[in-house]
Amino acid sequence: MPVMPSLPARLFRPALWLLLLGFAVGCAASAGLNAGYLLEQDYQRMNNAQLTAYEQELSDEIARVSGSGAGNTSVGIGFGSWGHHGGFGLGLGQTLDGGGGAAIMELYERRDAVRGEMRRRGLLPAAAN
Repeated sequence: MPVMPSLPARLFRPALWLLLLGFAVGCAASAGLNAGYLLEQDYQRMNNAQLTAYEQELSDEIARVSGSGAGNTSVGIGFGSWGHHGGFGLGLGQTLDGGGGAAIMELYERRDAVRGEMRRRGLLPAAAN
């Protein structure tokens, strides 16, 4: 007759899987948070120093997103059972093509608008045609 594990031992494995799932989903979701925050900012109300720093933050975020492929992250979860046995699987995937999708296009457009505002204020030289 098999020995049943104690209650804490039976609860440890599902708790560990839930913790790992939360970590994986959190990592996948955090990729787009900074871009969303940056796009919410009202650059026209910023002073010159804030506007210059904001333009740098946009450029840094564009470099980060285009280098990481942050728009191409997926999370997979699987459950299964066979007889008296059960299983759980978790997968996290990220392609390496460096895409970024629509978020990166919005960041480029915002950076161009911010640079236009900086030119209007005399913080950047006029654009060459």
